[in-house]
Amino acid sequence: MGKPIKAICALTLVVLGATPLAAQLSVEVPSGQAITLLEKRVDLDSDIVRLRFLAPDLASPLTRPSFEALGTDLEMLCSEFGLKTLLKDGPTPTQIVISLSAEPVDFGVMNADVEQVFEAFSVQNDTCMLEMF
Repeated sequence: MGKPIKAICALTLVVLGATPLAAQLSVEVPSGQAITLLEKRVDLDSDIVRLRFLAPDLASPLTRPSFEALGTDLEMLCSEFGLKTLLKDGPTPTQIVISLSAEPVDFGVMNADVEQVFEAFSVQNDTCMLEMF
Protein backbone atom coordinates (compact mmCIF):
# COMPACT_ATOMS: atom_id res chain seq x y z
CA MET A 1 0.00 0.00 0.00
CA GLY A 2 1.05 3.59 -0.58
CA LYS A 3 1.54 6.21 2.04
CA PRO A 4 -1.56 7.25 4.01
CA ILE A 5 -3.58 10.11 2.63
CA LYS A 6 -4.44 12.94 5.00
CA ALA A 7 -6.73 15.90 4.92
CA ILE A 8 -5.51 19.11 6.49
CA CYS A 9 -8.27 21.24 7.94
CA ALA A 10 -7.51 24.85 8.77
CA LEU A 11 -10.61 25.14 10.94
CA THR A 12 -13.60 23.14 12.09
CA LEU A 13 -16.89 23.98 10.39
CA VAL A 14 -20.47 22.89 10.78
CA VAL A 15 -22.34 23.49 7.56
CA LEU A 16 -25.92 22.66 6.65
CA GLY A 17 -27.88 22.97 3.41
CA ALA A 18 -26.24 24.93 0.62
CA THR A 19 -23.56 26.79 2.48
CA PRO A 20 -20.87 28.89 0.84
CA LEU A 21 -17.92 28.96 3.18
CA ALA A 22 -16.79 32.38 4.35
CA ALA A 23 -13.31 31.17 5.23
CA GLN A 24 -11.46 29.03 2.72
CA LEU A 25 -10.70 25.56 3.99
CA SER A 26 -7.50 24.21 2.40
CA VAL A 27 -7.22 20.51 1.67
CA GLU A 28 -4.02 18.61 0.88
CA VAL A 29 -4.44 16.11 -1.96
CA PRO A 30 -2.04 13.47 -3.34
CA SER A 31 -1.31 15.38 -6.58
CA GLY A 32 -0.10 18.39 -4.59
CA GLN A 33 -2.43 20.84 -6.33
CA ALA A 34 -3.89 23.67 -4.25
CA ILE A 35 -7.48 22.81 -3.27
CA THR A 36 -9.90 24.86 -1.18
CA LEU A 37 -13.46 23.99 -0.22
CA LEU A 38 -15.99 26.40 -1.74
CA GLU A 39 -19.28 24.86 -0.69
CA LYS A 40 -21.00 21.90 0.90
CA ARG A 41 -24.45 21.46 -0.64
CA VAL A 42 -26.90 18.96 0.89
CA ASP A 43 -29.95 17.75 -1.05
CA LEU A 44 -32.14 16.10 1.58
CA ASP A 45 -34.75 14.91 -0.94
CA SER A 46 -32.28 12.83 -2.95
CA ASP A 47 -29.81 12.15 -0.08
CA ILE A 48 -26.89 13.63 -2.05
CA VAL A 49 -24.06 15.75 -0.69
CA ARG A 50 -22.12 17.88 -3.15
CA LEU A 51 -18.66 19.08 -2.16
CA ARG A 52 -17.46 21.88 -4.42
CA PHE A 53 -13.77 22.79 -4.47
CA LEU A 54 -11.63 25.48 -6.08
CA ALA A 55 -8.64 23.98 -7.94
CA PRO A 56 -6.81 26.78 -9.82
CA ASP A 57 -4.22 24.35 -11.27
CA LEU A 58 -6.92 23.01 -13.63
CA ALA A 59 -6.74 26.26 -15.61
CA SER A 60 -3.29 25.63 -17.09
CA PRO A 61 -2.00 22.63 -19.05
CA LEU A 62 1.36 23.27 -17.34
CA THR A 63 -0.03 22.78 -13.82
CA ARG A 64 -3.08 20.56 -14.42
CA PRO A 65 -2.69 17.10 -12.83
CA SER A 66 -2.94 14.02 -15.04
CA PHE A 67 -6.26 12.21 -15.40
CA GLU A 68 -5.01 9.46 -13.09
CA ALA A 69 -3.84 11.96 -10.46
CA LEU A 70 -7.19 13.78 -10.64
CA GLY A 71 -8.99 10.48 -10.06
CA THR A 72 -6.91 9.82 -6.95
CA ASP A 73 -7.56 13.36 -5.70
CA LEU A 74 -11.33 13.02 -6.25
CA GLU A 75 -11.48 9.72 -4.37
CA MET A 76 -9.45 11.16 -1.49
CA LEU A 77 -11.73 14.23 -1.35
CA CYS A 78 -14.73 11.90 -1.04
CA SER A 79 -13.41 9.28 1.37
CA GLU A 80 -10.80 11.00 3.51
CA PHE A 81 -12.09 14.57 3.52
CA GLY A 82 -15.81 14.15 2.85
CA LEU A 83 -16.70 11.08 4.90
CA LYS A 84 -14.04 11.26 7.60
CA THR A 85 -13.87 15.03 8.13
CA LEU A 86 -16.92 17.02 6.97
CA LEU A 87 -19.59 14.34 7.38
CA LYS A 88 -18.19 12.34 10.31
CA ASP A 89 -20.77 13.52 12.85
CA GLY A 90 -23.84 13.55 10.60
CA PRO A 91 -25.95 11.05 8.70
CA THR A 92 -24.19 9.35 5.82
CA PRO A 93 -25.59 10.26 2.39
CA THR A 94 -26.19 7.64 -0.31
CA GLN A 95 -24.13 9.67 -2.79
CA ILE A 96 -21.35 12.27 -2.68
CA VAL A 97 -20.55 14.35 -5.75
CA ILE A 98 -17.13 15.98 -5.83
CA SER A 99 -16.48 18.88 -8.17
CA LEU A 100 -13.28 20.79 -8.87
CA SER A 101 -13.32 24.12 -10.66
CA ALA A 102 -10.44 26.32 -11.81
CA GLU A 103 -12.50 29.40 -10.82
CA PRO A 104 -15.61 29.87 -8.70
CA VAL A 105 -18.75 29.10 -10.74
CA ASP A 106 -22.30 29.42 -9.43
CA PHE A 107 -23.92 26.04 -8.77
CA GLY A 108 -25.83 24.76 -11.78
CA VAL A 109 -24.44 27.41 -14.12
CA MET A 110 -22.47 26.26 -17.17
CA ASN A 111 -19.32 28.17 -18.02
CA ALA A 112 -17.34 26.75 -20.95
CA ASP A 113 -14.45 29.11 -20.16
CA VAL A 114 -13.74 27.48 -16.77
CA GLU A 115 -12.14 24.02 -16.47
CA GLN A 116 -14.26 21.76 -14.24
CA VAL A 117 -14.15 18.13 -13.16
CA PHE A 118 -17.04 16.22 -11.56
CA GLU A 119 -17.25 12.72 -10.10
CA ALA A 120 -20.04 10.89 -8.29
CA PHE A 121 -19.48 8.30 -5.58
CA SER A 122 -22.02 6.05 -3.90
CA VAL A 123 -21.43 5.53 -0.19
CA GLN A 124 -21.43 1.89 0.92
CA ASN A 125 -20.18 0.67 4.29
CA ASP A 126 -18.55 4.06 5.01
CA THR A 127 -16.60 3.82 1.75
CA CYS A 128 -16.79 5.95 -1.40
CA MET A 129 -17.41 3.79 -4.46
CA LEU A 130 -16.89 5.38 -7.88
CA GLU A 131 -20.10 5.46 -9.91
CA MET A 132 -19.76 4.87 -13.61
CA PHE A 133 -22.08 7.06 -15.69
